Amino acid sequence: MRVSGSMFPEGTTASDISIDRIGKHQYNEDGILTVVDGRGNRYQMAARGMDDKDTVRIDPGSAEFSPSERVALLQIIRGDDIGREYEVKPGNNIIGRQKGCHIQIANKSISRRHAQIIFKPDESPDSRYIIYDLQSTNGTRVNNELADRRTLNNGDRVQFGSVVCKFMEIDSLEKNYLTELKKLIDYDKQTSLLQIKPFYQRLSEALSDAQTSGRPVSVLMMDLDGLKQINDAHGHLAGTEVIVRIARLINEELSPFGVTAIYGGDEFVGCLPNTTRKEAVRKAEHLRQLVSEFRFPGKKIREQVTISIGVAESPTDGTDMMLLVSNADKALYAAKGKGRNCVVAYDPSMSHSSKEQE
Repeated sequence: MRVSGSMFPEGTTASDISIDRIGKHQYNEDGILTVVDGRGNRYQMAARGMDDKDTVRIDPGSAEFSPSERVALLQIIRGDDIGREYEVKPGNNIIGRQKGCHIQIANKSISRRHAQIIFKPDESPDSRYIIYDLQSTNGTRVNNELADRRTLNNGDRVQFGSVVCKFMEIDSLEKNYLTELKKLIDYDKQTSLLQIKPFYQRLSEALSDAQTSGRPVSVLMMDLDGLKQINDAHGHLAGTEVIVRIARLINEELSPFGVTAIYGGDEFVGCLPNTTRKEAVRKAEHLRQLVSEFRFPGKKIREQVTISIGVAESPTDGTDMMLLVSNADKALYAAKGKGRNCVVAYDPSMSHSSKEQE
């Protein structure tokens, strides 16, 4: 395919123009042609039906032609949160595990201030992105080579400690695609709550921040009461509807304070950063009351559904992530043992039995 006509921005000549391939073709299935000029600016226009023999004339100010925003990303391809993206913004980007870093990756193999990427948008591609190691303990590697200072190019693999990222420079269309794909991976389709793996990553980050700030983090373990009776009386489809509706209620109540996830079946888990045990119990009690008062639309489900909630707080009840979740779980079992439909905070004297109560 050939390109002719005056180019923009000013000063760009025809020899500076190349066609950026999307997929296997010069234009994608929607008939959108992407053109890259010599300065790295990308433009998109309708090009449906064109083939390699066609000539595309590009004129400044064409109504069909618009700039396509470029975004630089680091995407984790090996580590605790595969697929997560971090945007590299113009200027200085500090990468590390401590709170306050522009790109915070909560992994023990990464130093508190591990590396930095300097992004100069007006520079030529060979000096636009420069990465520096900040005397990290485990080093910074680019394409498997130790790098104290290195230019980054599209597609490079960058390793911080044991975490491997792919460096990408993509347009806004591709960025939106990756964002939506990540949502499909991270969130439960039925309840719209986080899946448990990305939840653990968020909890890990919250605990890492808490170690620096000295602020508490509370975990809520929640289990619906009476779901078995609904399944027996109305079938599992009705039971699923109950789970979905209560999940939405939980998300509405807790999302302003933290994140919630589907833990399995009719169990949920919440992470509330900067929340003391007392505050968490108060929020949990308010949620418990809302669930007990909830009535399902229509006349099909008349049974009352309630919720039992266990609360644990870091650092009082543990700073290790899995220990904190386990202690919240023990508090939940204690709530079940007290007759359900109540909130119980963890106490070291609680039974270590993990047998679930109905």
